[in-house]
Amino acid sequence: MVERKPYAATNDNLIVHGLAPTMRFLIAVALDGSTMTYGELGAKLENEAGFSTIFRTRLGFVVGSLMGKIQKVEPTAPLINVLAVNQKDRQPSKGAGSFMARRFKEKRLDRDDAKKRSPSLWQHSFERAAGEVYKVSAGDWADLYRRVFGTSLDERAIENERDDRKRGTEKDGIQTGRNYGSGGEGPYHKALRLWIKDNPGLVDNAFALATTDTEVDLDSGDRIDVVYKLIDRTIVVEVKSRISNDVDLRRGVYQCVKYRAVRQAMDVREATPVEALLVTENELPGEIAALVKLHGIRHFMAPLERG
Repeated sequence: MVERKPYAATNDNLIVHGLAPTMRFLIAVALDGSTMTYGELGAKLENEAGFSTIFRTRLGFVVGSLMGKIQKVEPTAPLINVLAVNQKDRQPSKGAGSFMARRFKEKRLDRDDAKKRSPSLWQHSFERAAGEVYKVSAGDWADLYRRVFGTSLDERAIENERDDRKRGTEKDGIQTGRNYGSGGEGPYHKALRLWIKDNPGLVDNAFALATTDTEVDLDSGDRIDVVYKLIDRTIVVEVKSRISNDVDLRRGVYQCVKYRAVRQAMDVREATPVEALLVTENELPGEIAALVKLHGIRHFMAPLERG
């Protein structure tokens, strides 16, 4: 027997019952520095929000309506709707053009054929809009959601949504998340990780205005210790505490290589770099220092006494 869904995919139902879950889904994507295809969004609305089949061509209407609702409350809100993209080109549909045109005061983006007529302008504007979205913190998204929909969005719920979008069903033997061993994360590692998260400006003055996040899951199933998000770049940070030996440090270098590559693949901004930073509390042995230099990874030695 076919399961009856409570909501037919009419315009009225999509606006009344579909915009809030769509914003929750896109917030999780934004915090992960990634995108969601219209197909993925439609499937989540059908499977989790109770909608009958939604033609994928209708999803532009959904995200556009969401962005319009957000702008009535906060006209300068980042264009989270641009993170809903076509599967083939990983870019938003033409409906996003009017929002980008107003945001960046560029009338050419409002043309129906803007993607084809001005592809470089479209890509540049899209990347600029995505960069603004990626930089917003979970707390700020939760506050905006409350103002838009009149109901709270707990940050724990945001984290659950971020976890859900990466949870697979196949048992393939790959360790997901961070494996700290039977004893869990050690106190030295945790203290250093949180200090690095809370003090980007002490790591580098250029990072002072970064939005920071910790224990960030990648779509590969790996977890990054800390991420710094700036408009013009993203920095993935691997932390190795004072008790790390040479094996730990060498592993940290290759973790940086992997995390940088995966995060770059997730990010739609082709011209915006993802950098890797290895943080330790001791000087690097010569072999590890050479490896860091070889792979273009930055190194920061945190002070042992941090007050």
